[in-house]
Amino acid sequence: MLNYVKAEILKQKGSFNHKIIWLVPTVIIALAIVLMGSSYTFSGAYNWWYILFLPFTFTYIAATFVTKDQKKNYHGLMAIAKDKKRIWYAKVIVATLYLLVVNMIFFMMMIIGSKVLGLYIMPTRKGFTGSLLLFMTFAWQMPLFMYVGQKVGVFLSILISVVCNMIIACICALESYWWIPFAIPARLMCPAIGVLPNGLLVEEAGKRFASRDVILPGVIITVILYVLISWLTAQGFSRKEV
Repeated sequence: MLNYVKAEILKQKGSFNHKIIWLVPTVIIALAIVLMGSSYTFSGAYNWWYILFLPFTFTYIAATFVTKDQKKNYHGLMAIAKDKKRIWYAKVIVATLYLLVVNMIFFMMMIIGSKVLGLYIMPTRKGFTGSLLLFMTFAWQMPLFMYVGQKVGVFLSILISVVCNMIIACICALESYWWIPFAIPARLMCPAIGVLPNGLLVEEAGKRFASRDVILPGVIITVILYVLISWLTAQGFSRKEV
């Protein structure tokens, strides 16, 4: 299994995925600094990040992981691999690592940028916790949009992801049905970093959104989904013809 993972990592060298994980965080932080002002740089950047730019980024990565190989017939691996599911699991693992890396890059660039420019930023621990939670609660969508990507292509995958994550998060995250998977990241950001899906600070909307009771259930739901969807999509991939 380790060799499959190493092969997937090697195939990504020189790809646009290596650039997009730096490009998108840079763009969003620059926009927040220019448009939001020092007092709202943190809340503005994080709000735009998890509502729009992060779904765009990880869906592009997920979809290109499969469409690139699909065009080349998986480099002949489908004909010789003893267990095709291992190919899929390796792609899921590496794509998930990219999701972790892009969130940590965003976090580090926020910290460094704020220090260099002397802008306000909330405690480092909150920023790190928020980025880690975003990784954990978005991870289930990696195998999902990898599978969707090979069915409908990169563009439609990104469109579906952005629409689902933006609309469902904004509608459901602050309601009693916040546990709908697409709304969980936005809901958990309320107590984690104190920012609502609409960009307002939690203290402006009421203390109930600051409750951390939602964090553990939200993480458990999304981790179970990650395991389940990875397994289900691997079954479908293993039946794929050469």
